[in-house]
Amino acid sequence: MKKLSIIAMLMTVVGLLFWQPQLASADELSGHSHEPGLRYLISKNALVKDAKGSYRPNDNVTRGEFASYLAKAMNLQETSDIVFKDVPDTYLHAKDIKLAASAGIITGYGDGSFKPNAAISRQHMAIMLERAIDYLEIPKGTSSITFKDNASIIKDYRQAVAVGAQLGIIQGSNGYFMPNKNATIGQAATFIHRLMTLAGDSNDGNSNSGKPNPGDPNDGNSNSGKPNPGDPNDGNSNGGKPNPGNPNDGNSNGGNPGDPNTDASKYVIKEISNGTLVGNQGFSTFADAEKAMTKDTQVIVQNDKIIKMSSGYVVTNDYVALKSETINDSIGVAGNTEMEYLGSDETQVKVRLAGQVGYLKHADVTLIPFAMSKGRSYYTNENGEIKHTLYDYKTNKYSSSYVYGKAPSFMKPGEKYYSWDGISFTNGNGSSKGDAYNYYQFLPARATTQYTAEEIDSYIMQKLAEMESTGITLYKDATKKSKLIGLGKTLKEIEAKSQINAMLILSLAQHESAYGMSPHAQDLNNLFGLYVYDTNPLNKKFDSIVANINELVDKFLQPNYITPGGSPGRNFANGAVIGSKALGFNVKYASDPYWGAKIAGHYYRAEKALGFKDANNPYTIGITTTPGLNVRTEASTGNSPLFTYARSGMPVIITNSATNGWYEVLSDKLHTGTAFVSKDYVQVINTVK
Repeated sequence: MKKLSIIAMLMTVVGLLFWQPQLASADELSGHSHEPGLRYLISKNALVKDAKGSYRPNDNVTRGEFASYLAKAMNLQETSDIVFKDVPDTYLHAKDIKLAASAGIITGYGDGSFKPNAAISRQHMAIMLERAIDYLEIPKGTSSITFKDNASIIKDYRQAVAVGAQLGIIQGSNGYFMPNKNATIGQAATFIHRLMTLAGDSNDGNSNSGKPNPGDPNDGNSNSGKPNPGDPNDGNSNGGKPNPGNPNDGNSNGGNPGDPNTDASKYVIKEISNGTLVGNQGFSTFADAEKAMTKDTQVIVQNDKIIKMSSGYVVTNDYVALKSETINDSIGVAGNTEMEYLGSDETQVKVRLAGQVGYLKHADVTLIPFAMSKGRSYYTNENGEIKHTLYDYKTNKYSSSYVYGKAPSFMKPGEKYYSWDGISFTNGNGSSKGDAYNYYQFLPARATTQYTAEEIDSYIMQKLAEMESTGITLYKDATKKSKLIGLGKTLKEIEAKSQINAMLILSLAQHESAYGMSPHAQDLNNLFGLYVYDTNPLNKKFDSIVANINELVDKFLQPNYITPGGSPGRNFANGAVIGSKALGFNVKYASDPYWGAKIAGHYYRAEKALGFKDANNPYTIGITTTPGLNVRTEASTGNSPLFTYARSGMPVIITNSATNGWYEVLSDKLHTGTAFVSKDYVQVINTVK
């Protein structure tokens, strides 16, 4: 017994020698490579444990989760009525997704969905982060950073990746970015932590962690010894160096009233002289600067960026989501898009895009006074055809042009014309010269082309031979490999069954698939760019081209773009024509404001090659003039409406002038019988064809 007691005592002593108190038990995040970011999200109540008590740091992050992390980290507050059909109010992250969408940080798919449970790729995360950077007004400058796999990054996302890399928010590995690789929750947390550190919020969530936070200039030690480079007041009365990021460095004699970089001169009035800005009159507030503007040639500048002018136009720097007050819906707008300038304040710019009025942040756009314009997109009459020449504001050069129909009669050869919507045209002085509706651009989809399957096939081969002869690598062997070959019969069958113009579908396919030779067409049987959107990670492969066309018709065009109905945000029916940003598919289908005109150009070239059968026997087209217009199955108000046009300005095909003040029309809703609309609310338009 004595021996056992001695042994027990020795074991107790040894145990005491090696025992250390545990201040806190380690969890699954302790020592994790992304621990600071993960704890940051926890501190924001953005990251919570699942039912099993895990934060799942190594699981793939979903689109819904990432949107929620951003919304909570950025403390987003303002919401709009943007709705995604697969994000019900009961969805876990529904509120945060709406907040992120309202801020323009996320967008959805062409079918009105968001796909919140889909894993998000690194490149799609980068585009969301860039929008967050713009929303937070973090200076991003110009970046030329590229990775070894830059060619694998979607072209429109390369700048977002470069900006994120330049700011140190996203990083690659061994020179590779791996754009299609899915990100983990841990990686997402680190990205967002770096973003918010740049924005001045780098709380790591550990109030008593004991260790200084390398991502936070305030490490919790009141006498840490080092000044905070992100804060002009570092806690030391004689902190030494002024803060280069703040015009007021805390020194009573540090500011020069004549220096436009001081708080007293935060807003500077300059004057346009011979195409350049001169003068340096500074003001501490935007309101004071605005009151001091007395000439049309004056502008207000902040940090070398024009933020107010008397007249000019606005150009988007990159892709943006414009919340249109006109139709109460969000519209995707491509970079390099020209818009009318309606006014601006210190935080935002009021613009009009083809009649759609909304607001954009200064970080999203560049203001160009007419007196400083080096070039601008314009229209001309070239041999009787209308040609649109585009200007690239990043290179300050005219970049491309396209022909999309016959020129209207008021356009004189050798003169330049300008238009905000492709309908109303002015000269260089802004004087109105006339209105023109391109027939192919504003022809409703329910029209029937007069070309047979055989004629369509003949044209396809003729066009493929033409493209092949250019010697461009993309079109090598186009007459043998194109996915358009032999589509005539399929297109005419679709036209008969679904009542959608076969030539319109062909024109759309030609444009979206590079005549059936694009990688998406060749590898995925995707002629229309379905599911290839600004935040879309999918590369869906279709079993066949026929399956792809059926999906276009059944899941996109028929329910969302042609059939009227639904409320803003739930339905994309802005007129059953390819149209423009003013009306038609182009409002929601594509961010390129000239997408509809370019597709019209494909239809026009087919007509030109085949003898203008459709133009020589045209439909009569009218435009509705009132919202809430009912379309009925009889020429009478005594029956229930077949459907209602929620908005005005919708194109309709008039097939007959019925009696008693009614037009017989082709129904935009799939319907085999006749349809009627009151003549009082439809204006017949003259189309150029």
